[in-house]
Amino acid sequence: MENALYYTGGDKRWLRDKIRWQRLVGPEDSNNLIFGIAELDPGETHLLHKHSDAAELYLVLEGEGLFRVNDEERFCEKGHCIYSPPGASHRVHNNGDQKLVIFFAYDRPWYNTELEE
Repeated sequence: MENALYYTGGDKRWLRDKIRWQRLVGPEDSNNLIFGIAELDPGETHLLHKHSDAAELYLVLEGEGLFRVNDEERFCEKGHCIYSPPGASHRVHNNGDQKLVIFFAYDRPWYNTELEE
């Protein structure tokens, strides 16, 4: 992914998080939301975390993976949509053999993120 970003948030535990993402719309573009594209290679994980003040949505564009929201984990593939309400713990793991590409969106331009693992 060209111009990919890695989130560290000042917490060194984030260095274990392998998601690469690129915002398409951010706080400099909108007062109401953020969205973009993210990817994980096979075996990589976007660590368990939560946003106390923001809902997040994922739409699988390519590949497949396990998506956890709170205590529920589901296998998802291309075309599946996952919703994580504010305060819900969530994680994404690519358990497939191809790159997992997801569209992500938040319902506000700024949000808090708390790593849980």
